[in-house]
Amino acid sequence: MAGFLDIFRKKVFSSLPGEDRGVSESKDIDDRIALGVLLWVVAEADNKFLPEEEEKIKEILLSYGDIPEKDLPVVLGSIREAAKERIDLFTFTREVCQNLKYESRVKIIENLFRVAWIDKDLDNEELEVIRKISNLFRVDHKDFIKSKEKGHATFCFICNKFFLRNSITLEYLI
Repeated sequence: MAGFLDIFRKKVFSSLPGEDRGVSESKDIDDRIALGVLLWVVAEADNKFLPEEEEKIKEILLSYGDIPEKDLPVVLGSIREAAKERIDLFTFTREVCQNLKYESRVKIIENLFRVAWIDKDLDNEELEVIRKISNLFRVDHKDFIKSKEKGHATFCFICNKFFLRNSITLEYLI
């Protein structure tokens, strides 16, 4: 029986024009598929999917996922479709864990926090989805906390750049 990743992989590859990838090459994209789907699930967790969240997902997929920019619309469409199907996180993460190294799982958790923080608020729903995924990925609690801190640090860095670029001071905000 084909698993979620097999079905999703076929869907993505059949959408790419002129692409002829082998099975071994397609297995290499499992972490990218998992990353995209899980990012989308977290972005939707608070019931307010924002354009900034989609932009952050694109940014993460382009940098961490090594997805060519020309393929991004197809991959995002497939991820969006998969997220609509309301994947069973237990089944999905169990399948994903089989092929991912621990470091890759921790990196996914870090990126989930980056998307969750992009709207300037880590909602309880987002935190609980990330916590659930982290537990299902068997990520140690200390690495979960480090990932949360890295996600927040990225958010703070972005805010600082914005404030500096727009000459906004703390006194102005108070």
